[in-house]
Amino acid sequence: MENNEEKKLVCSHCGSTIKGDDDFCPDCGTLFAEFVKCIEHKDKEAEGVCVICCNPFCSWCGIYVNEIFLCNEHSEYEIYEGMARVYGSSDPTQIEYAKSCLEQNELHPFIYSRKRTTLHMGGTDYSMFNASGEFDGHLVNEIKLMIPFQELIRAEEILDELNILEE
Repeated sequence: MENNEEKKLVCSHCGSTIKGDDDFCPDCGTLFAEFVKCIEHKDKEAEGVCVICCNPFCSWCGIYVNEIFLCNEHSEYEIYEGMARVYGSSDPTQIEYAKSCLEQNELHPFIYSRKRTTLHMGGTDYSMFNASGEFDGHLVNEIKLMIPFQELIRAEEILDELNILEE
């Protein structure tokens, strides 16, 4: 191994490959550094780092949801395989436009679409749920524009500036 190669480790919580000098896992928010204080409660030790805003939070201000640490503010986002829903629509043209705008800003959006499937004997509901496991009210047939966790805040700013996001 060359001296300039970064040492790679595996997160004990989620199994993701991480850099040896990382203070937290960017995929699950597990905190590796010791004595890190909550950004809101300076007298409390941080429980984890929110994978969206990358800030440390105590157990009062954040929680592991489906094995991913999120602050209270970001715990309601619809998440799927390391990405968060930034926008949704039933109009494929609108989704493609939003995706293009994000790509032009060097972000990495992904279009996710899953249609409801009805079985011959009864039905199967493929509804999406938010991080807390509750139905989030988004339509099953909605086309979702997903974005990596750490790009979510910037993606929302871009789409908001373009008046794409709903109020």
